[in-house]
Amino acid sequence: MKLIVEENTQKMSESALHILLGAMMQDKRVNISLTSGRSPIELYKMLAPEVRDQEKFKDIEYYLFDEAPYMDGKPYGPNWEEMQKLFFEEANIPEEKIHDMTMENWETYDEEISRAGGIDVMIIGLGYDGHFCSNCPRCTPMDSYSYAMDRATKNKANPDYPKREHLPITLTMGPKSLMKVKHLVMIVNGKEKAGILKQVLDSPITDELPSTVLKLHPNMTLICDKDAASELNMDDYKRL
Repeated sequence: MKLIVEENTQKMSESALHILLGAMMQDKRVNISLTSGRSPIELYKMLAPEVRDQEKFKDIEYYLFDEAPYMDGKPYGPNWEEMQKLFFEEANIPEEKIHDMTMENWETYDEEISRAGGIDVMIIGLGYDGHFCSNCPRCTPMDSYSYAMDRATKNKANPDYPKREHLPITLTMGPKSLMKVKHLVMIVNGKEKAGILKQVLDSPITDELPSTVLKLHPNMTLICDKDAASELNMDDYKRL
């Protein structure tokens, strides 16, 4: 794992942007997976004008790595909706270029991605409790590819999670799915993430902190700002 500590969120986002654009410049179909949430907001502000209506990026395909489908017949789930607001609408990405997990395709999602050449770059965040994607503490099957989990199971393991009866099922790419990503990039920013980042880096692999398993990834880059890295003794991580 390569650890990069930047001065602030702006610099962190710039580093992630360079990785994304470098991959996207390849003369072939490139498959990208992007995260929702707070951490990538600055990154997407930079990325959207770079890719909007650019012929050189016509072969880019986007894959969402988790979803919680509505059970009332809506065609898209909340992750799709959030990513539209965060990036896809501003970047003018056609819907046919965006691939989402659904109740119909989650069992074959990994196979579909493999047939398409695999994920070239995936950007993920670090959850406040050590989760990644929708792989949550005490209920993540650590040897799993993409899987479905009912909300009741997740809430039993994590009673502080909101119940969200209208979203009874969570679909997510599991740990084994992410191990197949060619370049996994985690971005972490903010003082409030300093404690959990240190725990993840210092702890053995455990489902209490699912993100610990990502330290086994053969090509992972962790980019954080100084606030998120404020509890780290950098000498301990120089050889990560």
